[in-house]
Amino acid sequence: MASYSSFVSFIEGRSITCPPLFKGDPYFQWCHQMKFFIKSLNFNLWEIIEDGYVEVPKKKKNMSVKDMGKAKLNAQAMYTLLCGLNDDVSKNVSSCKSAKEMWEKLEKLYKKEEMKCAKVDNKLAHEELKLSFNSLISFLYSFDELQDVYDELVLKFENHFLEKQEESGFKFEN
Repeated sequence: MASYSSFVSFIEGRSITCPPLFKGDPYFQWCHQMKFFIKSLNFNLWEIIEDGYVEVPKKKKNMSVKDMGKAKLNAQAMYTLLCGLNDDVSKNVSSCKSAKEMWEKLEKLYKKEEMKCAKVDNKLAHEELKLSFNSLISFLYSFDELQDVYDELVLKFENHFLEKQEESGFKFEN
C-alpha cells in the first residue's frame, strides 16, 4: 500500500510517463510543457498535431501501411492530449476528429481567454499606477501648500518680530 507522503510527492513532481494536466489555466505554461512531453514520447506524434491528419474513408483491410501508421499516430496523439486535460476541458474537444483539430481548438479557446485576462491585468496595473501617480501629485501639491503656509507664518513672525523690535527700541544684531 502506498503511503500518503509518496502519493503527494508524485503529484508535486514532474513525470516522464504522465502528461502535464491542463485544468483551464495557465494555458501558455501547459502548452509549452505538453509540446515537450509529446515530442519526448514520439516526435512523429507532434508532427501529426502540427501537420494534421486527414482520415482516409477506407475500410481497414483496404488501408495502406502508411495510412494505418498515420491513423495510429493520430489516435495516439489524441489520446495523449486527452490524458493531459481534466474533465471540464476535455468536454470542449471530445468531438474533434484529429489531434490537430483538438490542439487548435484548445488554442482558440484558452489562448484567447488568457490574452484577455492579461489585457485586463495590464489595464488594472495601469490604473493602479495612474492612481499612485495621482496620489503622489496630490501629496506634492499638499506639500507645496504646506510650504506656502509655512512661508507665510515665517513672514508674519518676522514682521511681528520687527514690529516688536521697533516698539521696544531694542535691536538684535545678526
